[in-house]
Amino acid sequence: MQALKYLLMILGAGLFGSSGALVAYDIFIAAQLRRLLRRNNADESGADLGPRTTRSRLRNHFALKVNFLGDSAGHGLR
Repeated sequence: MQALKYLLMILGAGLFGSSGALVAYDIFIAAQLRRLLRRNNADESGADLGPRTTRSRLRNHFALKVNFLGDSAGHGLR
């Protein structure tokens, strides 16, 4: 009975250790993904390319057009 008790205690400690290692690995992978997805403003030679042209202005303009044209859409159905 004493051997079973110690066996279960060792297994429990092993499970907690493996779950801690899994959480640490997940945090490491998330940090690597964040690093890879971060936008790089330098090309392969290391020269600074300056700010990238973003599509946000185009998206905002399109969103304003859609909201302007469809602003009153569906009001007659209420």
